Amino acid sequence: MSEHHHHHHHHHEEDDASRFKRKSLSSIRRRKLIAKYAFWALCVLAVLMGIATIVVYKIS
Repeated sequence: MSEHHHHHHHHHEEDDASRFKRKSLSSIRRRKLIAKYAFWALCVLAVLMGIATIVVYKIS
């Protein structure tokens, strides 16, 4: 009985490990996605700043 319980506990640990692995994988995927969006946001910001600078120079 106790041997069976021990086996069950070990199985639970494996579940925790796989759950943690899946969670870390999803967080890595999310981080890559966020990095991609941040990169595009920076590009857009740089373009907008460039346009704004040109507009300001043309006005003045």
